[in-house]
Amino acid sequence: VIAGRALAGVFAACVPVAQSGVTDILSKKQTALGLSRVSAASQLGVVVGPLASATFQVLFATLGVPAARCLPAVFILNACNAIFVLAQMAFIDRQSKTSSMTSTEVKRSEQSSTDANKPPAETNETSAVWYAQPMLRTVTIVVGWTAILSNSIYGLFAPRFMGFQQTQLSATYSAAAVLMIATQIIFPKIVERIGEHRACVAGILAVGTGIGGQSLIRVQPLHSLLYMINRAGAAVADTSTAALVASSSGSRDARSRNLALLTSTRAAARIFTPLLS
Repeated sequence: VIAGRALAGVFAACVPVAQSGVTDILSKKQTALGLSRVSAASQLGVVVGPLASATFQVLFATLGVPAARCLPAVFILNACNAIFVLAQMAFIDRQSKTSSMTSTEVKRSEQSSTDANKPPAETNETSAVWYAQPMLRTVTIVVGWTAILSNSIYGLFAPRFMGFQQTQLSATYSAAAVLMIATQIIFPKIVERIGEHRACVAGILAVGTGIGGQSLIRVQPLHSLLYMINRAGAAVADTSTAALVASSSGSRDARSRNLALLTSTRAAARIFTPLLS
């Protein structure tokens, strides 16, 4: 189990790789859309995963698999699914490289004819925003700490101060996960109306209002409403931070590196914030 979790942690770097790939494929105007879809897919697994596991266990039992082997069979099925996704991505990567080889030569010939008349390009990385990436990582620390407080620590808070049973706690977690997925779906519309910076600010304000309010107000349904505001704000703040990291990076390599550092910061926050709490 420990070895499996260690491998899962090592390959958690697939998330920033996917984010970087999305920002490479899509235009700048569609960056928020692509990043929100990656986040929604990741959070969808939290909702669908337990249901799918239970469904497949029942299916295996119906097919005559011994009860003691139904759950291991689900793990094996998940491993096969991961291998299938890996093979699919390898195939897509090979096809994209083949198709890009022909277009690259055309682009080079066109670029050589226009470079002589093209004015010097301005770099996206300027000394005025050298502190942007560290500041954005502090937002990730805030969101990561909030995630710990809203999940692990809330699992202690709600039964003690709200009298929640396990069914109520599970329902709250599930509703929050669905809300976060729905927030990711409408996130591009939010960015389109108010921009990435204001979306990040709104998300942080919602997180602060929700996490602070739910700890002080213990009357239903206001308490649960504040909890949902907190989780929706975290979804907005997290994805808008990733979008700002991508847009404030000066090159493709810098974007990949900064997104990876963002994910590492989030993971580190989830390690030390429980002890801090």
